[in-house]
Amino acid sequence: MRSLILTISAVFAFQFFNAQKPNFGKEPRVKDEGKQIRLYKEPKLKEQSTDWKANRTEYLIGVGASFFLGDLGGQDGPGKPLLYDLDPTQSRYSITAGARYYVREFHAIRGTATYARVRGTDEVTSYPNRRYRNLNFKSPIIEVSGSYEFHILKPKTIHFMGARTTHLFDGNRFGLYGSIGAGAFIFNPKGKLGDKWYALKPLGTEGQGLPGGPNPYKRIALAFPMGGGVTYLLNYNYKIGIDIGYRWTTTDYVDDASGYFYDNDAIVSSRGKLAGVMANPSVLLDNVPNREWYTENQPRGGSKSNDTYVFTQLTLSHTFTKGISNKEFKPKKKKKAKSFDKGRDKTHKRRNREKKAKSYKNDRIKNKKKKFKAPSLQFKRAKKSKNKVRTF
Repeated sequence: MRSLILTISAVFAFQFFNAQKPNFGKEPRVKDEGKQIRLYKEPKLKEQSTDWKANRTEYLIGVGASFFLGDLGGQDGPGKPLLYDLDPTQSRYSITAGARYYVREFHAIRGTATYARVRGTDEVTSYPNRRYRNLNFKSPIIEVSGSYEFHILKPKTIHFMGARTTHLFDGNRFGLYGSIGAGAFIFNPKGKLGDKWYALKPLGTEGQGLPGGPNPYKRIALAFPMGGGVTYLLNYNYKIGIDIGYRWTTTDYVDDASGYFYDNDAIVSSRGKLAGVMANPSVLLDNVPNREWYTENQPRGGSKSNDTYVFTQLTLSHTFTKGISNKEFKPKKKKKAKSFDKGRDKTHKRRNREKKAKSYKNDRIKNKKKKFKAPSLQFKRAKKSKNKVRTF
């Protein structure tokens, strides 16, 4: 009986201690209390919203090359459309300044002012009809234009409230955009004779203003730029990029050649020998195959298409808002307070006491203060008279 009781006691004890032992091998079951919040060890930048409005305005400058596509110079053979007739050896420079404003995240408007030089000459081509025509020109171009830009790709900037750097960009630094716009420009073609350059418009080289000739052309025309570019985001709100813009114009006289040769004798008689030579410079050459190519009513230029030019520039843009960085924000270290040595500390305390003490700036008031004495409020008793009162 005693052994049975011990056996039953041991079984109950084993079950009791086994029930109290925690189960470390399995996860404890937790009741489903609804949707749980996702927690990350590190912030997931790709899941944050972009803040394009913080950098809506950019100011930019550009420097690069300019190319002219018109009636003068070009590749060998007859004139070709678009860039097929471009001659890189006749490139000149262009300088641009402007601003870009984002009206939407991927849509922007840009205004620019550009100063450039263009030129062309028949000496560089081996096509006989143009080479022995012997025309040449150079012209400045001052252009003001506005463009619409569609940004296909932009760096992803993220905004963090409260941080001093406030913006981060996530991975991609490249941008890609296309643009189209309209503007106006001023030009002034000049031709070279010997070592000197002469303005061509006043000479009327195609008989402008003479009987049966065309009307004088204007030196102001419209331009319609179309192109695009790529950008690369640097730190501190700077971008570098390459911008290419092809300009269609409303004039064919940027190079002073458009229509047909006019009677050269009539030009000489009305405007002088200089005008006659600049109208038909083939007279300066001896080995012209056929001079009838450059006589009256023969083509002097291609009147069916207007002149065009191209700007290819390296750009730098900057925003004046808070900086963009790919580095983690680190607060600046606080500067230690200045400490005084014992001697300087005593002098500093003494000077503070002197400042707190009242002082009189007016010497007159100061002297009166010193001379003034408060009246005494202690009164002496009157002495009794020794004389007796006289009676009658």
